[in-house]
Order: sequence, then structure tokens, then C-alpha cells
Amino acid sequence: MQEATPTPPLRFAVTGEAGHLTLEGALDVHTLTAAQELLRHSLKKRGSHALNLAELGQLDTPGALFLCELRDKGVRLTGIRVEQQRLLDLVGGLDLKPLPTLRSVSRWRQLIIQLGKSADGALQDSYDIVAFVGKAASAAWQLLLHPGSVSLPSISRHVAETGINALPIVGVMGFMMSIVIGYQGVAQLRPYGGEEFTVNLVAVSVLREMGVLITSIMVAGRTGSAFTAEIGVMKVREEIDALKVMGLDPMNLLVMPRLIALLIALPLLAFYADIIGLLGGAAIAQVTLHLSPFQYLDRVHLAVTYKDFLVGIVKAPVFAIVIGIIGCMHGMRVSGSAESVGRETTRAVVKAIFLVLTLDALFSILFEQLGI
Repeated sequence: MQEATPTPPLRFAVTGEAGHLTLEGALDVHTLTAAQELLRHSLKKRGSHALNLAELGQLDTPGALFLCELRDKGVRLTGIRVEQQRLLDLVGGLDLKPLPTLRSVSRWRQLIIQLGKSADGALQDSYDIVAFVGKAASAAWQLLLHPGSVSLPSISRHVAETGINALPIVGVMGFMMSIVIGYQGVAQLRPYGGEEFTVNLVAVSVLREMGVLITSIMVAGRTGSAFTAEIGVMKVREEIDALKVMGLDPMNLLVMPRLIALLIALPLLAFYADIIGLLGGAAIAQVTLHLSPFQYLDRVHLAVTYKDFLVGIVKAPVFAIVIGIIGCMHGMRVSGSAESVGRETTRAVVKAIFLVLTLDALFSILFEQLGI
């Protein structure tokens, strides 16, 4: 490997009776600081107003800026070669202005600015969601008009990934959720002699709220992030642009199979979580209340009705649409870098979970008003 040639030293020499200074060597970013001190000292000491550059071997932009400053102060530059003159003319023609002084912003103004940016971002996100829902609805209508264009292999693959592969974690979450509710119910109701109502608490909570809610949150974190990452990586690799060039609609090829698969998988996962949750309730009833499985089933039959089951299942398709729309939309919003993929994936998960919780609260209010 060839070693780098060291920068030639900067030397000064006085020639002629007029006391002209001759600059030799290199005037660049590496020697500029020393050159500034030496030149200013020499010019002041010798009273010279001329600088000969004929022996100057190297000159870069910082050095040219310094020479232009000297020229503006009355120092005459002589012996300038053609390439040096071009650089000096280029640098001298720049409109150099000092950097503006940054104004300090008070804390309360920063708070107002951040609130304004957050509100504007939330409004823009709302517009994007509405627009993406419209595109998805248009693509769904086209699939209804042309059922043959539906990609069944793609849908089946996504059903397996979002549904079948999620059965273990959803089952564990459903079972542990019912255990927690059961233990807390017994602890709170036993002082009042009402621990037998723990079965009612577990059954109603699992069927109406917790089964579908925990499943949706798990799917939002697991599947929603996968949708964003998959589509985002395709956006980074310009595969989506390639599909458009070939005349193919990314909504039909990428978004709709995922939405349809999630519409199929999430209600089934919610039903599966309900069953596992009730089994967990049976286990906790056996341990704490000493109820046999048949006694537990009899209590469950008396505590809940088909309406409680339908209230939970009806929410599942709505949550599936929200999770799928948010995940795919943020995947399409990836700008073309790995950092953007991570940022949009995080936003998709947070936003999907937030909307699921908000919609669940609105459903609770609605069903309460309807008396269901």
C-alpha cells in the first residue's frame, strides 16, 4: 500500500528591495491556521502589501478564501497561475454572509409549537386513513365485480401466517388472562361472600371484552407490524414501483389479500381465545372454588347468553379492518430507507392498538345504550 505524501511545509521568503513576500509550499485546510498567523505577522512586520504566489504548489478553497480576504484588505497578489486565478475568481464571487443568530424560543412557545405540530400530524393521518380506506373500498368493489382476480394462494398464505401461526401465543394470552381475572375476582368478592360470582365475572369479561381485545392487541403488534415491514421493504427495493410499471395495482396484489386474510383470521382467533379463556376460568374455578367442570359449565350457561358472545365476535371484523388498513397504509408510506421502515412500523403498531382500544370503548358505550 502506497504511503500518503506529506504536505509540503509553508515557507516565506523576502525577495527584491520592495520587500515582496513569496509564498511557497501548500496553502490548504491542513496548513491554513499556521499560514494565517505567519502571513499576518510577516505582512505587519515587513510592511509589505504584495504577495507572490508563483511558488505556491497547492491551494484549496479555504486557502483561496483567506487569500481573497487579504486581497480585500489591500494586499496585492502577484504571480497567480491560471488554475489559481480561476479558483480565486470562483471563491471571490461567492456571496458570503455570516450565519444568522438563532433566536431562543421560550418553553411555552415550544410547547405550543409541539402541540400545533402534533395536531397537524393527527389531522394529516386522519386524511391519509380516510383516503386509504377509500382506495381499499374501491379495490374490494373491483374484486367483487371480478372474483376471478382474487389471489387465493396469497390469501391462504396470509391466513396461515396471521391465524394459524398465532394460535399458540393467543392461547397462552387467553388462558393467563382468565387466570388473572379469576384470582382477582375471588380476592375481591370473597370478603363479601360472593366468590361464586367469579365464574360470572370471568365468563362475561372473556366473551364480551377481553377475548377479542387481547387478541386484537396481539394481532396488531404481531401481524400489523409484519404488514408494514413487508410492504415497506418492498417499497425500499422499488418492487412496488415495478408493479406499477407493469400495469399491476399494488392495492389488489398486496393490500387486499392481507385484509381478506385478516378478516378471516381475527374472528376465528377471537373465538379461539374465548374458548381458551373459558377453559382457564374452569381451571381457576377448580383450584379456588372447588367446582367440577360440569358445575362450571352450568354456571357459565346461567351467567352468559348468546348476546355476550355476539358482542365480542361482532367487534372482531371491525378491528381486523382497522389493523389491516393501518399496517398496509404505513407500509406504503415508507420513504426508502431502513430507518423509515422502523419508524413506520412503530407508528403502525402504536396507532393500531390505540384505535382498537378507542373503538372498543365506543362499542361498549354503544352496546350499553342499546341495552345489549
